[in-house]
Amino acid sequence: MSLLLKVKTLTADHQIDLSRRRVLLALSGGMDSVVLAAAFHQLGVRFGIAHCNFQLRGDESDGDEALAKQLATKYDVPFFTVRFDTTAYIAERKVSVQVAARDLRYQWLHEVREAHGFHYLATAHHLNDNIETVLHNFIKGTGIKGLRGMLPKNGRLIRPLLEVSREEIAAFCRENNLTYREDSSNASTKYTRNKIRHHILPLITEINPGFEKGFGERLKIFSDLEDIYEQRFRKVAKQLFLKRGSDIYIPILKLKQLKERRSLLFDFLQPYGFNATQVDDMLGALDSDSGRQFLSDQTRVVKDRRFLIVTKLARSATGPFYIDSAHDMVKLDGFSLQCTVSEAAAVTIEKDKAHAYLDLDKLLFPLLLRPWRQGDYFYPYGMKLKKKKVSKYFKDQKMAIHQKEAIWILESDQRIVWIVGERIDERFKVSDKTQNVLHIHQIKDA
Repeated sequence: MSLLLKVKTLTADHQIDLSRRRVLLALSGGMDSVVLAAAFHQLGVRFGIAHCNFQLRGDESDGDEALAKQLATKYDVPFFTVRFDTTAYIAERKVSVQVAARDLRYQWLHEVREAHGFHYLATAHHLNDNIETVLHNFIKGTGIKGLRGMLPKNGRLIRPLLEVSREEIAAFCRENNLTYREDSSNASTKYTRNKIRHHILPLITEINPGFEKGFGERLKIFSDLEDIYEQRFRKVAKQLFLKRGSDIYIPILKLKQLKERRSLLFDFLQPYGFNATQVDDMLGALDSDSGRQFLSDQTRVVKDRRFLIVTKLARSATGPFYIDSAHDMVKLDGFSLQCTVSEAAAVTIEKDKAHAYLDLDKLLFPLLLRPWRQGDYFYPYGMKLKKKKVSKYFKDQKMAIHQKEAIWILESDQRIVWIVGERIDERFKVSDKTQNVLHIHQIKDA
């Protein structure tokens, strides 16, 4: 099957309409994207060319840009280009060259696509790229999604060459006498993908000469299996991964009843930065005491009595903080407190835990804001001055460990005024004798 026929077959199979839709082609200047531009031209596709100059290889980068512009002129198609200060982006974001280039590239390409009315964004990823992607995912550790590789169509992003091999692309390039640029960084083996390309794949092909062709067929099978698995995952997820505010609660009893619990839990937690070993540790701790925690860079899983709770890492701010006046505002991790004062007659009290209405004249400023401590006690509103330990209040409210850790205490003259977001103290409530009301509103970050 010719390269052009493979492109037509793949796009038809995946309902990619190249006959009526305009396509923005990301063209680097390398052989793959140069071939895709020629294929689009021969197939009569209405396309434009977009080129990113990352300014990482000096004159070589400028030469790539010049070729992209020449091809746009040759094919008489719109041309778009941008120059990125990639080095500055890497320093600012503290990311690798590959991550920086990918982030910058796709953000700009999608902006151009939308601004200029292109329906699709096309990249020149081919079969060998997909094989390398699957091997890379497998080596790094992946779920079933990683084994199916890249998709020919992902929203508005299309990859028309995904079933075409590098050898077929090179043959098309020779037959059509196409000029392209060679990226010198492709020869470097300091990148994992290049190690796979230059060292691992040749060894595999030596062992199995038909590996490349056969792998392309297996990718289709992996994709079908992933669809079947995804249907099962979606069905189970409704009952297993319960959204509560910004947290996810996973019922331990239901998890233990699932034969495929390891795969389901790993697939769910992998985007949060957890690996297979950590998932095994979590499953091993299902019958242990509450309180055990498992951490990734930004997320943690807390073992509670009946749930595994997926939540953000514990706050970094420890306080204390001060509210210096009745018109102050304090910003903390995850929320802020906004203070306003009104005459009692003008106040309508909202029955909402995010709002505290306090008798201003009973408060002594500055108010102190701090994390709760063991031994804290207060007089809960509505309990007629009955003293209660804060820890006992938490227990009565059936608070999980991570919820208790997020609690802040508001104090006036060493007396608890408000368990923020929970309950005020009876001693500071608004009564019929109150003249001025301090309203404190807890505003959670979006």
